[in-house]
Amino acid sequence: MTAGGAVDVREVDPDRTVKQVLVALLLVGSACYVLLGSPFIPARFLYDSKKIATIAGGYQGYDSDKSFSTVGAIYRALGLADQPMWAAMLGYVLFVAVLLLSLRGRIGNAGLMSLALIAGAIVLAVVYVGTYSKDVFVLPIALIALWRRRGLWPELVLVGAMAYYAHEFRDYWYLVIGGYIGFRVVMARGFSVRRMIGTALAALVVLSVVFQNYLGVELDFYRTKVNEVRIGDVDTRTLIEPFFDLEGPVGSLLNSAIVLVTFAVPLPLFLRLSPYYLVVAAFLLVLWFMFARAVHLSSAESRTDPRWARLVALVLSLTVVQSVFEPDYGSYVRHLTPMLPLMLAVILWRPRTFGGLDTPASGTSVEVPDDDVEADVRAAIR
Repeated sequence: MTAGGAVDVREVDPDRTVKQVLVALLLVGSACYVLLGSPFIPARFLYDSKKIATIAGGYQGYDSDKSFSTVGAIYRALGLADQPMWAAMLGYVLFVAVLLLSLRGRIGNAGLMSLALIAGAIVLAVVYVGTYSKDVFVLPIALIALWRRRGLWPELVLVGAMAYYAHEFRDYWYLVIGGYIGFRVVMARGFSVRRMIGTALAALVVLSVVFQNYLGVELDFYRTKVNEVRIGDVDTRTLIEPFFDLEGPVGSLLNSAIVLVTFAVPLPLFLRLSPYYLVVAAFLLVLWFMFARAVHLSSAESRTDPRWARLVALVLSLTVVQSVFEPDYGSYVRHLTPMLPLMLAVILWRPRTFGGLDTPASGTSVEVPDDDVEADVRAAIR
């Protein structure tokens, strides 16, 4: 044990340095790719980026779209209106900062599957935040969620940051705040995968009642409204359409619940039989399986860490709300990207096994708070 509160058992983990080097090389290589302007990325991934760049350059034709206008104004204020390379690097560097903080002291826990998830997360970051992007501004929220301090202040700051993002960028983040608080309440009474799923479905029921009684619309109204003008668009290849042609609140609730399931088990993407969509679907399937498995195998010690509850609740609340609003699976992946480092932190919280492919070496170097050293040592060697 070092004076800084780190448990150093690297002498029995010869692979740890190799893992660090692999991740570092991938990060540097991706940074170079971003600096080159991210060539070969299909144009359909860059529509939002081009719109933001146009607004940042002073074009006023999108004044009715508050979120895009706000993002464009921020890039313009930062002097990045005509600097796409530096705007891209801003987003990419912010993502890397969140990723490195999430992986701090945990990279030794990564096996082959976890390393593949890290690589996939970096690639998605290049595509979705390594450009002009609204999702870049979710990354500060992720940073706050990783704050190690205990007590009420981190929670108030996190909720305040989410409220600011909801007010300035995406209104549905007010619902994310409600879901976050709900998941935190449930987790305070104990947590399991079964309870995680039950709470997510209960949240959809609550949202359905709110939409029906206070907004006068069905739960999937906003997705349906957006997609009405997009059906048949060649650039919208993963449109989320109703799974059952059932009218009324029950039908919309059922369809939203199925969408939520397909976020974790993306059968519609598998059925497209395209190499690209097969890779994305496999990434999502493994990501959510390992996330759920990490929750299932979590120890009492990890759950007492304030960050654990924050990360799990934030990821789940956003995903539940996404199942109501997302018009297509591409948008889902885009909006999930800033949360990927938090999911990786949960997955790599302590050593795991995954079918023999995700078994970390017999030791790691784990950074732990000084007041929790003994508990985390027991967890690390258990």
